[in-house]
Amino acid sequence: MKNRFAALLLIGICFSVPGSAQDQILGMDNEPHYSRAFSNEYCRAYAVTLNRLEETKPVVHEHDWVRMTLSGTVEQASGGTLYSSKGYEDPDGYVISFLFPVRRVSLRNPHNDPYRGMIVEIMKADDSRNRVNDPSLSHFGQTIGPGVDPHTSYVTVLTKTSVEIMNVQLLGGDSKELHSEGVGALLGAITDADLSASQKNGEAKELHFSKGDLRWFNGAAPALKNLGKDPTRFAVLEMK
Repeated sequence: MKNRFAALLLIGICFSVPGSAQDQILGMDNEPHYSRAFSNEYCRAYAVTLNRLEETKPVVHEHDWVRMTLSGTVEQASGGTLYSSKGYEDPDGYVISFLFPVRRVSLRNPHNDPYRGMIVEIMKADDSRNRVNDPSLSHFGQTIGPGVDPHTSYVTVLTKTSVEIMNVQLLGGDSKELHSEGVGALLGAITDADLSASQKNGEAKELHFSKGDLRWFNGAAPALKNLGKDPTRFAVLEMK
């Protein structure tokens, strides 16, 4: 009888203690698969890397956030432990997703190829969800993909009240005007890129990016030209 009571007491203690470290919900700064790459008062950017069969511990996103794939695909568990593949995953980084705050998200890489991505948290709250019939709240208003023709230069845009997200492809020698009235813009390279950036004052600078590099521009986003021969892709997040 005493042994039975002791066993029941032990089971009760096990259920009453907090979950294991694997179940603890962390900020991205405390999760080993994430590394902070950039931070200011407008946004925080993180790189996430998962090798074969690796998975993250659950993390919390307290702010609206943007996810960009650099290579590979992952499965995701939101709010629980059931993993599922999502249609917006793209191993070539064509699709960029805007996501709302969430309490618990885990990522798992079930594939042989490594997964790399960028997560950008937008520090200013987005007011789109409080606007009746705001077009960015539609099912297709949370992601932006490539242009219609993959062999042309394009800019596809998702406009939110706190950020304007531009998914850009430039063929060799092509340029695009990205000027708007934001307080600053974060450029994330989805491929290697050699670019010329021209601000409104006419000054141009040559910039060299490796895949996953980030660069902050004060004020409006610059006009960008692809100095290379091959197509290049990048995302520009302009903070409002």
